[in-house]
Amino acid sequence: MATPANEERFHNLYVRHHPVIIAYFTRRIGSQDAADAADDVFTIAWRRFSSVPDGDDALLWLYGVARNILSHRRRGTRRYDRLLARMWSVGQPDLLGPEPEVLRGLEGQQVVKALTSLRPDDQELLLLSYWEGLTHNQIGELLNCSKSAVDARVHRALERMRQAMRRTGHKRSRQISETSTAKERS
Repeated sequence: MATPANEERFHNLYVRHHPVIIAYFTRRIGSQDAADAADDVFTIAWRRFSSVPDGDDALLWLYGVARNILSHRRRGTRRYDRLLARMWSVGQPDLLGPEPEVLRGLEGQQVVKALTSLRPDDQELLLLSYWEGLTHNQIGELLNCSKSAVDARVHRALERMRQAMRRTGHKRSRQISETSTAKERS
């Protein structure tokens, strides 16, 4: 029910978390679609406002909705790509947005190449942990699994990332090892 208190709470939620949700989508689907996807998140938040937790848990809830929307969009994109491939009997079109350019500038070509070679689940775990800065407890909450399951999954994803980095000619970074150990303790 739309009450002045709910409207004010929603406004505060939107102002506080909208930029973070836009950034989440920008890194994953590009700036052109990020605003629309973020609007979808907040539309769902408004419709299900009684389910949105208070405080810091609200952002985790919004990330969960964002992940679902992203998953839905990716499924739609895959269906569209398959249709185009059948229609034109040509390989899938390159639908990359500006994220690779942004990431290349921030992390370097080798990191982008290694990250994109990983399975989508591994990519998402590493992005949630190292880019979004979520703790393993928060990721576990978001993915409905235990912290120890997240610890193991992130460890395996990091190992696959290290292997992919070695394939690009990159030598192992001491900082990555130290960062992953610190994250695992969280």
